[in-house]
Amino acid sequence: MSTQNLEKVSADVERMFKKFNIQSIDSIKERLPHSKILDMGWIIAHRDFDKLLDLYNSGKKFAVVSGRGPSGPIHLGHLYVFRVVKFLQDTYGAEVFIPLSDDEKYVFGKLRDFDEGECWALDNARIILSLGFDEKRTKIYISSKQKWVYRYALLFARKLTINAVKSAFGIDDSSNIGVPFYAAVQIAHIMQPTIDFGLPVVVPIGLDQDVYMRLSRDVSERLGLEKPASLYVRFIRGLTGEPMSSSIPETAIYINDSDVEIKRKIMNALTGGQPTIEEHRRFGGKPEECVVFEWLKAFVFKSSKEAENYAELCRSGEIVCGFDCKNLLISHIIKLTREIRHRANKMELEKYLMEG
Repeated sequence: MSTQNLEKVSADVERMFKKFNIQSIDSIKERLPHSKILDMGWIIAHRDFDKLLDLYNSGKKFAVVSGRGPSGPIHLGHLYVFRVVKFLQDTYGAEVFIPLSDDEKYVFGKLRDFDEGECWALDNARIILSLGFDEKRTKIYISSKQKWVYRYALLFARKLTINAVKSAFGIDDSSNIGVPFYAAVQIAHIMQPTIDFGLPVVVPIGLDQDVYMRLSRDVSERLGLEKPASLYVRFIRGLTGEPMSSSIPETAIYINDSDVEIKRKIMNALTGGQPTIEEHRRFGGKPEECVVFEWLKAFVFKSSKEAENYAELCRSGEIVCGFDCKNLLISHIIKLTREIRHRANKMELEKYLMEG
C-alpha cells in the first residue's frame, strides 16, 4: 500500500472515530499494562473499554466474546485476534466465550451442510485453544448446537427492523431469509454472558465490523441490558498487500501450510525494497510500505524499539529483503506453525466445550 493510500486510510479512520464515538487507545493507554500487543500498536481504539476498567478496578469481572466462522482452515490473521483475547484473559482474568458460527457460514452459502461446519469448527477450535487459554475461564461452542442461541435471537429479533439489518449487512431482497435473521443470532452471541451471568462484555474486532457492534448496542439498550464495549484490532495486511482472505490463499499463511508452501508464499510477498539489490544498498528500502516488515513486527520482533532499529537497517540499505527479511520471517513462521499444530493435536477439547 502506497504512502498516499495509507494517509487516506488514516483520514477515513479519523472520520469514523468522530462519527461513531470511537476513541484512540491512547486515551486510556496509561491505564493498561505494558505488553507487546499494545507496544506494537495492534489495538488501535476502543469504545467504552474505560467503563469496563472502572468496573474491574471496583472488583467486578467482565467477559470477552470473539468468534470464528468455521468454513475452512485457520490462517495467522484469524489467530491474531485471539492473541488479543488471550491478552485480556491473562491480564484481567476475563471470562472468554468463543462462538463457532457454523450457522452464519451456512446461511451465507459458505458451507454445504452442518456436518461440514462441525468438522471445521472442531478443527478451528483446537487451533484457537492451542494459544493457551485458561480452561476454567474459557467456553467455546458450535452455535447451531446451542438451544439458547435461538431463544435469545428471538428476543433480539423483536427489537430489530428489516431496514436496519439490510443496511448493516449490505443485503437486498434477493437474500435468503436466514441472512437478515443472523443479525439477531450474532447479537445473541455477544450478549449471552450478560444475560446468563450478568457480565459486561467487550468484543475485539476490526473497524470494518463495527456496524454489528452498533446494532448490538442499540438493541441491548432497548432491552435494558448493559451495552457491550469494543476494542479495535489493527488487522495485518495480507502477503500480497491486499487484506487477508480465505478465498485468496496467496494472501495468508495457514496453520496447516507446509514448510515449502510457507517459504514460497513469503518469498513472493510484497516488500518496500528497491527493484535491484544494488539500488537497495544505495537508496535503502521503505519498511512502512513493506508487508514482510509488518509481519516481522507481528510475529518476530519483541518490542517497538527492536522493530524501529531493524527499520533503520532497512532504510540504510544494510539489510536486503530476500536475503535477510524474508528468510528471517520464513524461519519464525515455520517454527510457529509447527508449534501450534503440535499443541492443537494434543488439545483436550471437551474441557472447553459449552454444553448445549
